[in-house]
Amino acid sequence: MTGFGVLLKKELREHLKTYKLLIVVAVFLFFGLGTPLMFHYLPSLMETTGEMKITVPDFTATDVVNEYFGTITQIGLLVVLLVAMGSVARERERGTAMMTLSKPVGHGAFVVSKLAALSIIFGLGIVLGAIACYFYTGILFGELDASSFLIANLLIGLFFLVCIAVTLMCSTLFRSQLAAGGLALVMLLGLWVFSLAGSLETYAPMGVIGWGQRVVAELGNSAWGSLGISLGLVAVCTVLAWQALLRREL
Repeated sequence: MTGFGVLLKKELREHLKTYKLLIVVAVFLFFGLGTPLMFHYLPSLMETTGEMKITVPDFTATDVVNEYFGTITQIGLLVVLLVAMGSVARERERGTAMMTLSKPVGHGAFVVSKLAALSIIFGLGIVLGAIACYFYTGILFGELDASSFLIANLLIGLFFLVCIAVTLMCSTLFRSQLAAGGLALVMLLGLWVFSLAGSLETYAPMGVIGWGQRVVAELGNSAWGSLGISLGLVAVCTVLAWQALLRREL
């Protein structure tokens, strides 16, 4: 794709300059470090609550990791919306998209470079958060199976890739960041509700989250349909974003 490398470097520099990379990494590190510490000190905190006796169960490493995954996917979804909703909409609003595309770069490279840059910064956040969670959980609750934890994080990364692709597509449809973010939120919540419908979880994109949690808990029950649909959705959203950009006035 014409100009992809140049555009990718531009996007990464922009994420550094606007502190988006720092924000994403900080969020993942906060929960990666904070979740094991919270579970470790929770029994002590409950003992100081007063006269009422509250029984706190003995937490395991699996409990901690599954809580981390559950929390980071919910908070991370909101971070994706805030970071990615203006990727194209803001540039269209300011007129910088027209300036960029007037140079010898393709519309496809323009879209894919944004997808790649966002994937890189969230990938870095996932890696650092996972490292923090893995080592703190191992120290406080016992060693985790490294291969299962790695597979689970790859599945969580796929979930975020779906969120990024959907939000980026919505960003090509509007000049308003709020409109793009609102539509992306509705679509992602719709996918989440779809995943709650019994057996459909194994086919909904959000099903990869549950699969990752089951991998850590060694419960089996894979969701290959969810993985395939997630990858397909990323591809479809990227193509639709490219086509929308071609057909809309910049």
